[in-house]
Amino acid sequence: MARGKPAGKPSGILPCRGDGAAKNMAQMKNVSELNKLRIRLFIDAVLNEGRLDLIDELIAADYVGRVPCAEPEVTGPAGVRRLVSNHRRAHPGLHVKIEDQIAEDDRVVTRWHATVPAREAQAPLPPAGRAAYYAGISIIRLLAGKQVDSHTECTNFAASPALTALPIEPKAEP
Repeated sequence: MARGKPAGKPSGILPCRGDGAAKNMAQMKNVSELNKLRIRLFIDAVLNEGRLDLIDELIAADYVGRVPCAEPEVTGPAGVRRLVSNHRRAHPGLHVKIEDQIAEDDRVVTRWHATVPAREAQAPLPPAGRAAYYAGISIIRLLAGKQVDSHTECTNFAASPALTALPIEPKAEP
């Protein structure tokens, strides 16, 4: 009869209680969850509420962001502050809503949509009286809780003639 490894001993393949793998897995999950919270804070407080004072806490000095609707690259906290300020000044009712988030290690993928109320929509946005609606996905890498790199792709649904007939409701005013 062939003898296998004694029960309860580490095989070297799967983590066991004694090697700390479960603790490491829990810490990785906690880091991923923390990173998701940092991205939610950026969207809710900075983009939606205009709390520019949080940018230095959330964006690394060497940050590089690739956003299709912005200059070629947004760099550092000053570039993010300029981008957010310009968008909020042009569209104070802009609202970004997180639809879904997935995080692993140092990356967070966020699927979102943004609306601009009809009263603020201007050319090249939809015709007067229509809200602008954007949907996008952002992949963001964080280091020590700060964004260091991001790639965003988005679609302006109001730009498509077939979609301009859709009834899009702007965010309700409180």
